[in-house]
This record gives sequence, C-alpha cells and structure tokens, in this order.
Amino acid sequence: MLNKVKLVWSKTNRWHRVLLIFLLVESKLLPGGQVGFQCNDPALSYPYTGDTVSWKWLMAITLLLPPVVMLMVERQRDKMVVAKKHALSWYKEYVFGFLLNLTLIQCIKSVVGSPRPHFFDTCRPKEAETCEASEYISSYTCTKAYWLNQSDRSFPSGHTSLAFHMGIFVVYYLNQRAGQINFRSILSIQVLCMTSAIYCAVSRMMDHRHHWWDVLAGAVLTAPILVYTIVFLCKNFECTAPKSEVNNGNQREVISENTNGTPIETK
Repeated sequence: MLNKVKLVWSKTNRWHRVLLIFLLVESKLLPGGQVGFQCNDPALSYPYTGDTVSWKWLMAITLLLPPVVMLMVERQRDKMVVAKKHALSWYKEYVFGFLLNLTLIQCIKSVVGSPRPHFFDTCRPKEAETCEASEYISSYTCTKAYWLNQSDRSFPSGHTSLAFHMGIFVVYYLNQRAGQINFRSILSIQVLCMTSAIYCAVSRMMDHRHHWWDVLAGAVLTAPILVYTIVFLCKNFECTAPKSEVNNGNQREVISENTNGTPIETK
C-alpha cells in the first residue's frame, strides 16, 4: 500500500501536491487540535459583528491586482509579446505561492485550534454553562452547528497573511521592474498596496475576529513563502531571453552567402 502511495505521489506535480494537502485539511480528514478556554475569559467574550474585509473581497483583490499591475508595467517596458509572457509566467508562480501560503495557514489553524475573540458568542460551548470563575476547560463541544469548524480557527490570521503576501509581492516587483516609469505613480501604487494590507490586518482585530498575536503571526508566516516565491520561483524578476530569440541571435552571425553557397561570416 505504501509503495502504491509513493508511486502515485511521484507522478504528481507541485500543484497537485499542495492542492491535495489543502483538500485534506479542509475536509477534516486529518486530526486537528483544540485549545481549551478559561471560563468567562473576557478575551473570548466579544460579540460576532461580521467582517469588514470579506473573503470574497480579499480573494478578488489579492488574485486580480498583481496580474493587472505586472501586465501594465511589462507593456510599458517592452511592447513585444514576450513582455506579456514574462508577466503571466510570474503571475503563475505568484498564484502557486499564494496557494502554498493559504495551505500552510489552514494547516496551522487546524493543528492549533485556537478560540476566536467571539468564541463564546458563536460556539456557545455547553461546558461554559456550568463552569465557575476562571476554571480551565480543556475539551468542549460547540452547540452552534454553523460555527462548529470556525470558532476555534483564530491562529494565525489568514486574511493578514494573504493581504501581506499580495502587498509585499507587488511592492517588490515594482521596485525591481518599474524603474523606467513615473516615480510618483509607482510610489502611489506601492503605498496603496501596503496600506490595504495593513488596513486588512487592523480590521481583523477591530472586528474581533482575531487576537493581535494571530495577526502578527499571519504577517510573519508570509515572509518565508514570499522569499521562496520571489527568489526561487520568479528568479527575482530577471528576464531570460526565450530560446527562439537566442537562436535568431546566433543566426545573425551568418547572414549572406557567396555564389558558391558558402556562408560569409559578418562581425
């Protein structure tokens, strides 16, 4: 059985593997953890008020803004089709890093099982009805079915991690590739990206959806994934000439023939 699993795994690519892990975590097939709570803990007693930045808005901005920026910048640098290919190639690697980030965050959420600030309001654990003072409850059962898999997923903040993933990626890309474009315009986009990421992070605390340490952890965890994405996958946004262009460049060294058909080299 183990050999069959190894064989199937060897025939998959990096996309398949990350997607498989993500689906396993989301389907609750892997065992998860559960952090307990102290009875009447004020840090877990906030009311649920919704999200200032919803998942739909987060996904729309973090997935659509980078390709728009990269396509515009590369078209300004080079009008040829190869500019579009570079932008799309880097965007593909960005999406993989994004998926890797999301998978890591969801794995940690599942393993840790930390209660959210609105834990008592949305989980309504039946153990909290009989506990006294600051008694610690190590195991509990939520009575609200809808929030059964959400009230204990506070650490770390996925919104923060993905927002900073997008913001820092775009800022660094513009720093590397947009040197020939108007400085004020580029600076404005960079400030907008980072301001949006910070706003998203702060909103998670203001909405009492995460504790401050959840938000900090989300921002920190995105750093190694960004380094991997930018340095190893995107090659630090350095363009490499396609093979067809290299071959054409070599062929220019021989551009004419004499009457006997012998090539004449030109310098």
